[in-house]
Amino acid sequence: MTKKLLGLKRSSRLIGLLGCWVGIVHLSLAQSVNNDVLRELVRNQQLMGHNRFDSLYSTVNANQVSLQDMDSLLGQRPLLGKDHRQQKHFFSVLALPVSVTQLYNTALPHDWNLGAMIPAKGYQVSASAGVFARLGKRVTLQLNPQVVYAQNPYFDQFPQQLGAANWAAYYRFLNTSDLPVRFGEQPYSKLLPGQSSIRYHFKSFSAGISTENMWWGPGWKNALIMSTNAPGFLHLTFNTTRPVRTRIGSFEGQVIAGKLDESSILPPRIYSSYNGAFLYQPKNPEWRYISAMVLTWQPKWTPNLYLGIAKASYLYHSDISNPLDVLPLQGFFGRKRTEAERLGKKSSLGSLFVRYVMPGDHAELYMEYGRKDLSLMPWNIIQTDAYRRAYVAGLRKLFPTRNQAHIQLAVELTQLQAPTAELIRDPDSWYTDRYVRQGYTQMGKTIGAGIGPGSNSQTLAIAWVKGAKKIGLQFERLRHNSDFYYYAFEKIGDFRRHWVDLSTTAQVSWNWKQIWLNAQLAVVRSYNYQWMIVQVDPTNYFVPGNEFLNIQGNLSVTYRL
Repeated sequence: MTKKLLGLKRSSRLIGLLGCWVGIVHLSLAQSVNNDVLRELVRNQQLMGHNRFDSLYSTVNANQVSLQDMDSLLGQRPLLGKDHRQQKHFFSVLALPVSVTQLYNTALPHDWNLGAMIPAKGYQVSASAGVFARLGKRVTLQLNPQVVYAQNPYFDQFPQQLGAANWAAYYRFLNTSDLPVRFGEQPYSKLLPGQSSIRYHFKSFSAGISTENMWWGPGWKNALIMSTNAPGFLHLTFNTTRPVRTRIGSFEGQVIAGKLDESSILPPRIYSSYNGAFLYQPKNPEWRYISAMVLTWQPKWTPNLYLGIAKASYLYHSDISNPLDVLPLQGFFGRKRTEAERLGKKSSLGSLFVRYVMPGDHAELYMEYGRKDLSLMPWNIIQTDAYRRAYVAGLRKLFPTRNQAHIQLAVELTQLQAPTAELIRDPDSWYTDRYVRQGYTQMGKTIGAGIGPGSNSQTLAIAWVKGAKKIGLQFERLRHNSDFYYYAFEKIGDFRRHWVDLSTTAQVSWNWKQIWLNAQLAVVRSYNYQWMIVQVDPTNYFVPGNEFLNIQGNLSVTYRL
């Protein structure tokens, strides 16, 4: 009786606002929350052998967690019903959580997977809220806009005192990617559609239009093809909403076709020249078309094993001249079949990945291995010829302690650096492209791994976790764009200039009833910032580099209405 009264009270508030009856939505048509911390929580439930989450999410191609599961994970009374077939009304509305994230960097930008937020010094804030509606038996509408504001004050960028040859090497990357170091010279503000969508649902599938972020692959900190690093982009989607069971196992997948936008921010020193030529080469400003797909398979004979493939292709929309150009199939057939492919106007990258879960040991192992602009087939990975590749590998384990709590250990390695000197001397890095010269980016940020082209990272995290509550430490080493480092400085024999960030981050996640708090405090030491050293004597290795100390605070509060 108490639950019914609470439901009536919630409905009466929305009647006054919307003038309509508000019902309840079934899980398969339910709202979703895009939240990396919540996704990690679902993942931990799988490691502990909770079969309900194992059957609903592989976490290798799903970044959306339903509100019903969010309520369950946070220990709250679910606001959604269990069976939509008992509903007599076909129109329903429910409020989405209100979320506010505040970020502050004292000296330099740091961190990634921030979605619509930007790499910036100083203070910035992001807020989102919205509603979900069911329109009839099969159509759902989710409106979840996001507003972002950043102070964006000045900070040091690529050193002016480096010579023209270094700037020419730097522009080899600035001209083949749209990755601003600083997003303009004024405070930054954007109103974006955020995690919004309209979908038609049938059986285990969904089709529609969306601007939601996607996460493809088993990585925890980085994903090679799709991640939450950049703002979501407008796309058509056809995807599974739950595993499709067959005689050989379960399948999940998604196919998208979308529109990528540039940042419209010019690089520094656009009038610089070297050997009589301007370094800056203006980019084609038209929007890029992207098509991408992901497919995961959970074999019937090994239920805790997940195998998958992800693929993305992109080109300027005016270069589409063949129906095959709108499909993410470049490389599948072993040769270039369209004019855009033959002329190098269409770029692609893809990955194969594997994840193995050991519920009995509360552990998992995973790896994602990608290659660029070549046929992505298992037999083409094993070869002696040099090719541009990247990988993410990691493990996670939960050690049981008292009162149903666990100690969580997580390790992840990511490498985007070119594997051979030959490829480094002819730089064409992961996420860059010589023809589609915005590269694999959306609004100035990489769509995949947030560490950026040519970079490598190693992350170790240990935490106490109990349900949605978490207290932990994270240690991370990030080496920025090693491709540029070797390209620019290998010939002078100065091997001291690696730009390396070492960070230690304290993390706390906690929930009180409808409020969920996530806080981080990081101490980041940057060595040889922007590949700069103080002294130029190449024989003296024991000199201070261009060092910075940055303190970062991050506070996110989500309120479940």
